[in-house]
Amino acid sequence: MQVKDCFDYLVSNGDSNISVYGSSMGAVAIMKALADYRLNVSCAIVESPFASMYQTVGIRFRNFHIPQFPMAHLMLFWGGVENGFWAFGHRPVDYATHVKCPILLQYGAKDDRVAGWETDSIYAHLQCTKQLIVYSMAGHDDMPALYHDEWAKNVTSFLEAHKK
Repeated sequence: MQVKDCFDYLVSNGDSNISVYGSSMGAVAIMKALADYRLNVSCAIVESPFASMYQTVGIRFRNFHIPQFPMAHLMLFWGGVENGFWAFGHRPVDYATHVKCPILLQYGAKDDRVAGWETDSIYAHLQCTKQLIVYSMAGHDDMPALYHDEWAKNVTSFLEAHKK
């Protein structure tokens, strides 16, 4: 909802060439807003989105050497109850099928929070103009730092190509 509110604010102030950017959970928020509200954006840039809430919580538990089952199930169930939504249904891979604007999907191949197959699955489900860039030595959130010039060139080129 916050993505939509920001978009609505920009539109109400006369902006029409709006692009959106998000990383990790921010990328997921953008994908959900694009799917739910059909925002008329010029393009979207998303980095390191996870394919499902269950998958990302499970990876966190594994990274901390805590058994995924039953802990991830319990956390998702209780977290969803506490926050008023069905967390098991929070699946960005499904949101991808509803994205209609051009999208740049970026991923770090050494990401310890999002598996490569998740990125591949999201990319495969996108039914719009799309581009995938994988940074071979980057982790979850260090693409701009490790690949500053290349990252900036990729983002700038994508934005320039999709101006309204």
